[in-house]
Formats: sequence, structure tokens, C-alpha cells
Amino acid sequence: MPRFPPRPTDTAPLYPADELVKLQSIMDNRQGQQPPPPPPQRRSTWVGKALALVGVAVVSGFVWWVLQPSNPVDQQVAQPQKTAGEFEFTTVPELPEPVKDSDCAAHATSQTQAFFKTTPCLQLTRAFYTAKLPDGRTVYSSVSVVKMKTADEARQLRELTQKDGTGNVKDLVLDKAISVPPLTTLANGGYASEQRDQLVVIVESDSPTKGSDALAHNKEMKKVSADAIRLASAFGS
Repeated sequence: MPRFPPRPTDTAPLYPADELVKLQSIMDNRQGQQPPPPPPQRRSTWVGKALALVGVAVVSGFVWWVLQPSNPVDQQVAQPQKTAGEFEFTTVPELPEPVKDSDCAAHATSQTQAFFKTTPCLQLTRAFYTAKLPDGRTVYSSVSVVKMKTADEARQLRELTQKDGTGNVKDLVLDKAISVPPLTTLANGGYASEQRDQLVVIVESDSPTKGSDALAHNKEMKKVSADAIRLASAFGS
């Protein structure tokens, strides 16, 4: 059979070996330039968010605690107590508050009344208390605070009331502001006084139940009166 020279389209083209090597190199380079796949999402991401939320809660709780008042609403606040002394004194329901007057002469006796007429006071404040003795007896105390114009006048008043038979500021039982049968006055019990600049504190105390020893009773009542002087700080002015 006759043979003809082959046409270009009758067979697959043949590439030189060096061209194939270049083509493979180009393909390899393109594959190397592709961006790497994104890393898988870390499992610890939700853990971090949870910890962040816990931190916010802790900080919020701390701020709330700091802003709270020091004393909760339902917690009782401690009330200030009177200065401690040997006896515990209590006001009586009949006279829970001190009584005041500017006319001291009208509430005094004997020479003390005469003194107030020539040397008027500025104010008289009186209060009434009870106390218990260790043996259970009740003692009644009338606390008077006299305010004079000067400290010298206050000194004169105290010196006068310390003497026997010169009268005094009337206790609240003698002045009939309160009734404690069978007592008609506290002047027969125990007396104590103190000067505080323009103020003179006068206390008289007595008990309806007296012992057989009058001197011992008087000494005991003076002890109560001396302790009751501190009560004047609560209302004296």
C-alpha cells in the first residue's frame, strides 16, 4: 500500500522533555501560592467567653457590696448609753421629761429663797429618777440644775445650800410635782451638789423604806445622790 507523509493533525503533538519540566514547575508554584486553609476554631474560645462573664459578675457583686449602707435596714442600730455609774437610774412614767422654770425663788425655801429674790437665776431644770439598792429597796432622786448669770453667783448658791438650816431648791416631791407616799420630801434623805461654771447641780434622794440606823441610811442616800449628779449632763444647760 502506498504511504503518505503524516499530517500535523493525525497524531498528538509531541513536547520536548524540557518543556514538560517547565510546565510541571509552573503548576507546582501555583499550588504553593494558594492560601493555607483557615485553622480550625479553637475549642477554648467559649471557655474564654465564659470566664469573662464570670469576671463581670464578680466585679458587679463587689461594687454592689461596697455601695451598700454600713447598717442594713433591718439591723438595729446600737443606741448611745448614759455614762456608767454605780446605780442604774430610770425616769418615772408620771414625769418622763425634765420640767423647767425661770423663777427659782418660787421653787426654793428659807434663805435659799431669799438669795434667789436678790440674785435671780436664769433657769431651773428638774428631773426625777428611781434606782434600786442591792437589797432591792427603791430610792427616789430629784435632780435640779440651776443656771446663774455668773460662775461667782453659782458658787455662792452652792455654798449656801451646803449649810444646814439654809433651805434649798425644792425637790419634786416637796413641790408636789410627783407623789411618793409616805414621803412628803426627799430632803430628809441624802444631799449632794456640784458646780459647773454657771450651773449648780443639786440632788436629794430618799427611800420610803428606812433602816433602823438613821446615820447609815443618810450615808447610803448621799451615795445615791452623788452618783445621780452625772444625770444632769443629759438635760442641764
